Amino acid sequence: MKQAVSLELERQLNPEQIAAVTHGEGPLLVLAGAGSGKTRVITYRIFWLIEEMGVDPGYIAAMTFTNKAAGEMRERVEDLLGVHPLPTSVGTFHRYGLILLRRYGERIGLRRDFHILDGADQLGLVKEALAAEGLSETAFSPRSVLAQISSAKNRLIEPAAYEARAQNFFEKKVSALYRRYQGLLGQASGVDFDDLISLSVKLLSTDLELRERIRYRTRFLLVDEYQDTNHAQLRLIQELVGPDGNLTAV
Repeated sequence: MKQAVSLELERQLNPEQIAAVTHGEGPLLVLAGAGSGKTRVITYRIFWLIEEMGVDPGYIAAMTFTNKAAGEMRERVEDLLGVHPLPTSVGTFHRYGLILLRRYGERIGLRRDFHILDGADQLGLVKEALAAEGLSETAFSPRSVLAQISSAKNRLIEPAAYEARAQNFFEKKVSALYRRYQGLLGQASGVDFDDLISLSVKLLSTDLELRERIRYRTRFLLVDEYQDTNHAQLRLIQELVGPDGNLTAV
């Protein structure tokens, strides 16, 4: 290990953290409690991969759950390396999905200038769908319907599959609303927040040539708060790294 890198790690990390940071190729799972320096491990692992392993910063990606956490992580790595801005992709799952869909979404029928609907816009579309289906907002709370649609998307269940699984009166009505909601989204050239993940998974799982290119560009993927990933986020991780990738899960 280069002397300067070694001294920096010894000053800032304990032996267990150093062992995680200096793990070479292959998957790595880090288990630790709150306040024990989990995010620091990711920060210094990126630093070590670049400085010691010689990995191109553009071939490393790190994901976490909030913009604040991602910003702090990026700042720490940039300060360690003295590089501003760092070409490493550091952000939330949704930000990564947004970048992916902006660049390649046309391959699955998205317009390049699609816009993202906020919560109020989504509720508006649900209310429009309710009116079109002749259903009362009293009997079918727009927020409850939207929650059902969001849950389906986070489980990567598309409208046809949701309809096939519907068992009771409420689910059958929601399946019709879900289908109409998606149609209205398409008419508006829009996507909602959940689509940023689900459509990214669809893109990578159906366009194998693109998936291989993206995997090649994602030599090392580091995920903070891994225990909080939902099904769609986990599938995105799997599409990005493949069965033999260099995943660090904290």
